Amino acid sequence: MISTLLIQQWKETSRSSVFQKSIAVNIILGFFIVYFALIFILMGFFADRLLVQIYPGINPVDSFNSFLLFYFLLDLFVRFMLQDLPVLGIQPYLHLPIKKSKLIHYVLLKSVPSLFNIMILLILVPFMLTAITPAYGLGTGLSWIGSLLLLVLFNNFLLIYFKRQLSTNPKLTLFFGLVIVSLMLLDYFEIFSLRSISTVAFGYLLQQPLLIVVPAVLLALVYSINYIFLVAHTYPEEIAIKQDTNITGNDISFLNRFGQTGKLIALELKLIWRHKRSKSVIMMSTMGLFYGLIFYPQKIYMENYGFLIFVGIFMTGMAIFNYGQFIPGWQSGHFDALLTKRISPYQFYKAKFWMFVPVTLLAFLLTLPYAFFFGYKIVLINLACLLFNMGINIFVIFYFSVLNKEKLDLSKSASFNWQGVGASKFVMMLPLMLLPILLYFPFSLLGIPYWGIFTLGLVGLIGLIFHNQLLHIVARRFSVHKYKLAEGFRKG
Repeated sequence: MISTLLIQQWKETSRSSVFQKSIAVNIILGFFIVYFALIFILMGFFADRLLVQIYPGINPVDSFNSFLLFYFLLDLFVRFMLQDLPVLGIQPYLHLPIKKSKLIHYVLLKSVPSLFNIMILLILVPFMLTAITPAYGLGTGLSWIGSLLLLVLFNNFLLIYFKRQLSTNPKLTLFFGLVIVSLMLLDYFEIFSLRSISTVAFGYLLQQPLLIVVPAVLLALVYSINYIFLVAHTYPEEIAIKQDTNITGNDISFLNRFGQTGKLIALELKLIWRHKRSKSVIMMSTMGLFYGLIFYPQKIYMENYGFLIFVGIFMTGMAIFNYGQFIPGWQSGHFDALLTKRISPYQFYKAKFWMFVPVTLLAFLLTLPYAFFFGYKIVLINLACLLFNMGINIFVIFYFSVLNKEKLDLSKSASFNWQGVGASKFVMMLPLMLLPILLYFPFSLLGIPYWGIFTLGLVGLIGLIFHNQLLHIVARRFSVHKYKLAEGFRKG
């Protein structure tokens, strides 16, 4: 039965219009998958050498083990914010003579081939081959990596259970994030050494390979808890039937799971792909990824952390700055019709927010190769800039978007096209670039630049956690100005 469900799932995917028609998109997606896979594999192969440089005189395996506990805590936190629950249209199967246990096992096992579960293996396997196997033997290395994989799956099913029990609560998420940050600070000030605990715990897995039984038992326990919970909550009367909405036009199958937000994102992607100006804006934004090549090779800039923050903000946010500065002008041609639809301002901006977040994350990942040539601090600074762009700068763009009252002609290219470019764009760019520098500057004066970088990332993370509240603020501002926008677009 599970194989039958897998076949039906494959048919649903393969018969979608995107899978059949968008060959170019599939090729580009495949290229990015291979690109990032190679980056993580290289990180795994060179991790032992990098750790020796950062922590001279310490066994690189012990250094690697010391960060694993932090990784699993951060992994759980990131899953809590980003990972979706495994979805199966289970209602059509409940009246059929199919054992409920088969359906539930399928729903749970469907979450196993997840990016969160697979990505870490691209680093662990090369590190095992280069550092662990020569020192401890192949059998011990396999036991070590097997234990870590079981713990990754433990995080996977533990997160699924928590998210089924609790709705996404920003306060709970913030509390969990603060706990992790507090543990890191306690370790940094040597008050409570979580790294020492991690080194000892995962060191035992190398000394006693049979301890793989412990993560296996933990995984079996949390899997059983999920199974029991689903058995008790998969009755037809408990499953809500989704109502049809007036938002149509979504033929990108993987966005269906996100409801109205996914449909709005699909419509936005179609707008970008079908019009000359939106496509040229995106193409021009990719040039910002090479911005680091101008400054990183020069030592004078590499010693100026404030300037590196400016470069990091620019590289990770170039796409959202260029595209976001014209919101909602992209919809100016049909803005009146948009106001008549059952689409709230909150839904409108939420869709754009969840379209911008992956774009900034992709830009950050594309800048990772800079670390191989200019040092790991580039990754730390760009990570802080990524969080600040996602948690603060996106909402700065949304806040100033109500000032864009000039209609855009999407059939014209963006090159030497000043339509829609006014004083409001320059006003918006000031806080986008100056806020992170001003936030970092006091720490620079105190001679603790890394605390400034940490604060920059923390502020962005807090904004990201409370994104729903910030979206409501932006939506209320849009509601006040929407008729002025409509009037401006009609005159344009």
